[in-house]
Amino acid sequence: MDTVWLAITNLANSNSGFDYAYVCYSSSIFKIYIASYIRGGNILKLKMEKIAPLFLFFSAFLWSLGGIFTKSVAWNGICLATLRGLIAIVVSGLMLLNHKIKLSFTKVLAGICYFAQGVLFMSANKYTTSANATVLQNTSPFYIILFNALIYKKKPSKSECVTCVCLLVGVSLAFVGNLDGGGTKGNTMALASSIFYAGVFFLSKDKSANPLESLFIGNLCYLIFVPAMLTNQAVRGTTSSEWVFLLVFATLTGIAAWLCFAAGIKHTSALQASFITISEPVMAPIWTFVFLHETITPLAIVGCVIVIATLLTYNLKAARTCS
Repeated sequence: MDTVWLAITNLANSNSGFDYAYVCYSSSIFKIYIASYIRGGNILKLKMEKIAPLFLFFSAFLWSLGGIFTKSVAWNGICLATLRGLIAIVVSGLMLLNHKIKLSFTKVLAGICYFAQGVLFMSANKYTTSANATVLQNTSPFYIILFNALIYKKKPSKSECVTCVCLLVGVSLAFVGNLDGGGTKGNTMALASSIFYAGVFFLSKDKSANPLESLFIGNLCYLIFVPAMLTNQAVRGTTSSEWVFLLVFATLTGIAAWLCFAAGIKHTSALQASFITISEPVMAPIWTFVFLHETITPLAIVGCVIVIATLLTYNLKAARTCS
């Protein structure tokens, strides 16, 4: 986490983010070491654009653990989301300690979108399967295309259309076999969450946007749920060992994931970022199957393969275009 802190602190202190970085892989999934930060310098030639997708994929991995987090405790979705928000307030507030926040419509709206998608998604996981919740939330690319068309009058390219169709087929197959296992209430919450989720991606690409400031603003909204959380019977009956589990998972699936997101989103297109993080619904059912024994059907496996293949194809093409 220390290296991510360094990366995001630099991002918060510079309008253009950090320009050059060195990445080395270690034995864990992804450990990113920022070897140097030179504002406007040319010492290291590896641009941030090269590692931005890595930050986004790591955020998707952490988000994919959310199903285990929500289903392993008796807390309701609002209380779980509030705990994550309170931790995030402290962390993001410390990181913005020497940074003057300049409010704007875009930043506030992005913060509200972040808050709304968090509450809706955590609640959806309590009422439906993890596969359904994550897959339905990650229909966000379609809303991004819609926002681009309505606001910027930007027509999607053939490649984006084909990618969206393939993702639609893949994510549909990933949960259609378990459709009966998810409640209508949870599925509706997840779909509503996807609209706000798309709003986070879309608004974060605006010139006046600052993902870290929006993150802080959104987390402040959780303060309205603190009284309900403190009086909740399940929260009051939480044991010491459960608190340790809750604090660790709330940190990883909350602020840690969003810090990685904030590091990558400024240097990745909204659609590409959304396509990368859509790997979350591929991983989430795997974790809940392994640890909570939620069933993964053959159709779900086929859907996961289609999603992974589509993501690889899209990002390989994007990488070739960038180079």
